[in-house]
Amino acid sequence: MADVTETAAKSKFKAPRGIDKIEILEAAFNLMAAEGENGFSVRKLGAKIGIDPMTVLHHFQSRENLLRHVADRALATINLPPPTADWKSDLRGVAHSYRDLAHRYPKMFHLHFRFHATGPADHLTSEVVFRAMLTAGLQDRDAAGLALAFYTFLIGFGLAETEGLMMPLNDDEERELLALDPVACEATHRLIPTFKSLDSRAAFDATLDAFIDGIERRVQLFSPGKCQPGPRNQ
Repeated sequence: MADVTETAAKSKFKAPRGIDKIEILEAAFNLMAAEGENGFSVRKLGAKIGIDPMTVLHHFQSRENLLRHVADRALATINLPPPTADWKSDLRGVAHSYRDLAHRYPKMFHLHFRFHATGPADHLTSEVVFRAMLTAGLQDRDAAGLALAFYTFLIGFGLAETEGLMMPLNDDEERELLALDPVACEATHRLIPTFKSLDSRAAFDATLDAFIDGIERRVQLFSPGKCQPGPRNQ
């Protein structure tokens, strides 16, 4: 009798046919895209595709590792050209690809802040960025640090757009700023009309330009063989 009960319990999770790891990942990706992390669980995923949640964990070891794969699955959808000799163009290409990704998958974009790398698709984009930093002439330490800072900008800006920070002020927000002391908050008052008509795409392009200009300037200042100012004689 126990065997019959166990078989019945397992059968409610059994899919009409075998489901492999790729199909589980695709289902997880679709669930995250539709409901976001708050509406996502391994149990809900198992029920949706008709398998035991433990089968999901058997393939992915943990919920976090599954989400890492989901994030990489999203990143694999971007149109990424291979690295070129034009490092500025390469950085711009990656930047606009990430902004597009944020707008297409706003409910899962935050996952890219969680992991140092999400997997194969992430490594491909990173290679473009790393090569761009080195091609620009940065020293290895600067190349590594600024590459990560570049991703911080891309992901942070994408989240700011999808979560609302980079949206134009609404009427209530405008009234709150207008109520501030115009002397103590003179600069804030001056920028209210600009915040009211904020163009997030223009802000993104301006920030990207500033980042690239900063890299170029740093290379000019600290390139190998360039004389550095020494300590003044006392």
